Amino acid sequence: MADYHRIHPVTVGSPPPSAPPEQATRGKKPSHEQLQLPITAPVPNAAAPLPPPPRRKRRHSRCCRCVCCTLLVIVILLVALGATAGILYLVFRPKIPNFHVDRLTVTRFDVNATTMTVTDAFDVDVTANNPNKRIGIYYDGGEVTASFNGTQLCRGDFPTLYQGHRTTVQPRISLTGETRLDSAVAGQLLQQRQAGFVPLTVRARVPIRIKFGAIKLWKMTGKANCNLVVDNLQAGSQIRIRSNSCSFKLKI
Repeated sequence: MADYHRIHPVTVGSPPPSAPPEQATRGKKPSHEQLQLPITAPVPNAAAPLPPPPRRKRRHSRCCRCVCCTLLVIVILLVALGATAGILYLVFRPKIPNFHVDRLTVTRFDVNATTMTVTDAFDVDVTANNPNKRIGIYYDGGEVTASFNGTQLCRGDFPTLYQGHRTTVQPRISLTGETRLDSAVAGQLLQQRQAGFVPLTVRARVPIRIKFGAIKLWKMTGKANCNLVVDNLQAGSQIRIRSNSCSFKLKI
């Protein structure tokens, strides 16, 4: 069966029939708006992306500034203290006080040969001289000990007192003690007593405050060390000091 083509009547002056939509768009180039990608609609219940974590502020520079400021303040304080000490030294010219043991009195000295125990009591007369013109000294107590060849025999307290400039004080210090000696030290003590040359060491550790005019400085430690040699340790007898050497140091 032959195919028959339909013939559409065309009137003169009428426009040509329009092509189907698919054929019309097949020959045309897509416009800019048609090239845009399709926008997908948001999926419901989808997790939103997390915002980036905030950056932590570095405190390194701030810490460095604090450390530098602290060191600068410390340096300034040290310089100020050094300058003050230098000015005080130039103005007052401080001198170390002099200590000397004048007399040693033995009121008790008992030796128990069975237990090697020594029970003793001494009275020590000390002379302290302050040679400074404008400096006073406060003695805030302290401890005094007497020992034989490194073994402490007795102890006592240094009195609390004030010593003005260019003055001399003579405190009496009472020492008491009970010490157990080993055989070697007991033998040495017996030999020294029989020979009449008994070495003793008298030490004093005293807290001291220096007064520059109206300024009272911080508390320091004065250390006195006296090496004595006496002829005997008999209680009630007159003790003669054969040798006497004293030194004094001030620990700031």
